[in-house]
Amino acid sequence: MSDIKHTIRQYSFPHCSREALSIIEQLTVNHNTGRTVISKSIELVSEIIEEFVFCETSPLPDGSQNSSGNSNRVKKLTCIQELQLLEVLCDYFSYPGGNEAAHNTVFMNLFPDSHKDRSRLLVKLVSISISTRSKPVLNATGIWMQQLGCTSDYSLELAKGLVNDYFVLVPKAIERLQDLPKIAPRFTANFITAVAELYSLKENNENLPPEALLEVVTEWVSKNTNLCTAALFCHEPALPQGGIPMPPVTPFAGLFRWCILAPLASSTTSKLYSKLHLALLESLLDTTIPRENVVCAQHLASIVHPVLHLSQGKTNAALQLALDRLAQAVQVILESNSIYGKKQELFNLLDTLPDNRLLLLVKNKHKGL
Repeated sequence: MSDIKHTIRQYSFPHCSREALSIIEQLTVNHNTGRTVISKSIELVSEIIEEFVFCETSPLPDGSQNSSGNSNRVKKLTCIQELQLLEVLCDYFSYPGGNEAAHNTVFMNLFPDSHKDRSRLLVKLVSISISTRSKPVLNATGIWMQQLGCTSDYSLELAKGLVNDYFVLVPKAIERLQDLPKIAPRFTANFITAVAELYSLKENNENLPPEALLEVVTEWVSKNTNLCTAALFCHEPALPQGGIPMPPVTPFAGLFRWCILAPLASSTTSKLYSKLHLALLESLLDTTIPRENVVCAQHLASIVHPVLHLSQGKTNAALQLALDRLAQAVQVILESNSIYGKKQELFNLLDTLPDNRLLLLVKNKHKGL
């Protein structure tokens, strides 16, 4: 194993990174059998990534150990080297005829949950890939988010960085992003799930999504009826043999939360919330979408407590609008048979809300079913 590292050390940066990626692919997956490698090789892969891809460490010249008992010293890439590495990564994942399962495995090894310190480079990689419309990188990112969890801390860090790049620094990004659902539907759907969690209005009244982000998400959902279920529609993620695909989480509950809580969170709510709410209802009524595992009852139920909290001191008109939207969402989700999980828990929480005529009709119709 030391011979492998010695071989890669013959190359200067960034050529060592390019060579390392090729070797990592060979170590992680056997192309003929799809067999996952043993733990010692996994440890070697981690060491190769640290030293030759991200250049986070390098061996001490005399082979001695530092004060931490480690024979490696910490390094940091310069800005120019970061750009060179990003080019190497984009080239590797975009290489024609590459093995998709191998690429996905390498991607997950490059950005494991244990290395959140790499999130800054990951944001840059994905941001460049959105700009250049690099489908292979975006597909790998979408699968990475699904395997890690779209609402995991790492996925949320990625989403936060992309929001900053495309919706804060460049507020009018809708033109360059409007085709993203067609280029990478799984990534787009998982990104929406992440940003819906990022701006979930759980903590305070100021956590509404930026107007530019709201505009783009509304445009995406309005023009792509199947987008919110794209992760359910897409073929099973290409993983090495033995890899277990994680079940996707759709963005429905998170986006309904935006629309329902918006009248209570701000006195000057954008009309886009009404448009987004309608688009979500129409998506659920689309008969071509799969009906299993679309909206989790617990996720929908989690909207109730924020409604109660944010409604304090608000006008009755704002409260009734929020309750009307919640009732419409519950009605369409139940009527389209798109719900899974503990429905009774949802109804128990709905009973704690203030009176609303539409909500009462929905509860009376569906309670006990």
